[in-house]
Amino acid sequence: MTSVELPIVILENPLMFMNGEYCKEHLLKDKYSKGEITEILQDEIPKIIIIKFKEEPLIDEFISQYNNKPLTDKFNYNLSLTKSDKKEEDIKKENENYKKLEEYKFSMDYENEWKNNYANIPEKSGLLYINEEGKNIGYRAVKYLVSKFTKNILESKSILNVSLPVFMFDKRTLQMGFAHEQKLAPILLAKAAYSNDKFERLKWVTTYLMSFLHFSVIQIKPFNPIIGETFQCRIGNIDLYIEQTVNHPITLNVYAREINGEYIMYGHLITDASVHINSLYTSRLGRYFIKFKDGTLFRVMMPPITLKGLSLGDRLFNFNEKGLVLDLTNDICSFIEMNPDELGFFQSFFKSKKTFPDYFRGNIVDIRYVSVDESGGNHRLQKGAKSYGTFEGEWTSFIAFDKVEYWNNNTKTLKLYSHEFTAPSDGRFRPDLINLINGNEEQSQVEKEKLEVRQRQDRKLRADYANKKEK
Repeated sequence: MTSVELPIVILENPLMFMNGEYCKEHLLKDKYSKGEITEILQDEIPKIIIIKFKEEPLIDEFISQYNNKPLTDKFNYNLSLTKSDKKEEDIKKENENYKKLEEYKFSMDYENEWKNNYANIPEKSGLLYINEEGKNIGYRAVKYLVSKFTKNILESKSILNVSLPVFMFDKRTLQMGFAHEQKLAPILLAKAAYSNDKFERLKWVTTYLMSFLHFSVIQIKPFNPIIGETFQCRIGNIDLYIEQTVNHPITLNVYAREINGEYIMYGHLITDASVHINSLYTSRLGRYFIKFKDGTLFRVMMPPITLKGLSLGDRLFNFNEKGLVLDLTNDICSFIEMNPDELGFFQSFFKSKKTFPDYFRGNIVDIRYVSVDESGGNHRLQKGAKSYGTFEGEWTSFIAFDKVEYWNNNTKTLKLYSHEFTAPSDGRFRPDLINLINGNEEQSQVEKEKLEVRQRQDRKLRADYANKKEK
């Protein structure tokens, strides 16, 4: 093999060259982009191509490419879940409802959720919820439940089966919410896939986690999927598939694939919630991984959420404790401390807090110095751990590694698009959701309670079968 030097060449878009064979083919055809080919090792034809780009992939071009050229922007409206004895006009009306649902669902703007509904005040322990209409919905729900409990007691009925009112629900399911939280994943994970340096790749996967948290600030309760319910879509160059596999605790199984096979995201997420008189503590547990084409495996562990002031006082939202991004192949990790300068009750009388509640900071360290808490966010970093780099930011607005910014909230996001075929189990076919979006709360409540009865029956059958099997 001999070394051959080539001149500087111009490439249209480095992001289109993530696939090695595609890259080699176009280089041989003299179709080059912004970058410098430093060396080609060859016999008679190039075998190994080493490219050093002058610039990072252009985010705006990437977004434009996929937002303007979706797989399809049409939902499979003609897939009717109605019985064969229904009238043709009823089926047509249902399909129109599906169409309205699709237009509503994928036009929703959650990017500015925190900006429109929260105030970021240093003295507070979390983001202050300032949406009066949203808070009134919560108070209205409490009154509704009290009246339902009273009625059931007077009628000698169980209070355990009282259904929550649909007016307090978000117009999407938990699965759909997860999909919206991935609207920067294709951009940031493309950056990670490009990185040959293990620390640089870890930084980009960590940035992905913080963007994930950025889109998670939702006060309205989502519809809980039923067992077997699914959701699928395309975001940029990622195909995403989600299925509800367990009801209690709520468990989602996730699989996503970059269309050229550069990486996959997979695993299960368990929502574990602890409700108190005036607060809610939620953890996203489970095992969630990102695996790149070269075999590098990451595990992402999200910090817990605390929501205070459910019925009294200020409504405050924040991530707390610790988060982790573990590079299981290279044995390094990002150790993330959420709201690290939070003052205790007595400390607040003598000190003033200098950082905002959304502030976080962290270190890149060897995994061996980290004690992982599988039951929550109480991870521990041993004293004396060598730091390979530091980072900080505010999860509502930016993240910077060693003072270099990797992401900010001005970054454009990718849209969600339907696949050409949508499975009948998709949550967009739920009759309670369709009725709620169409403004029919009463019928939505009826349909929601029907689904809950079916869930309870299904749970009883499973329990009876398990007991029978033990005997």
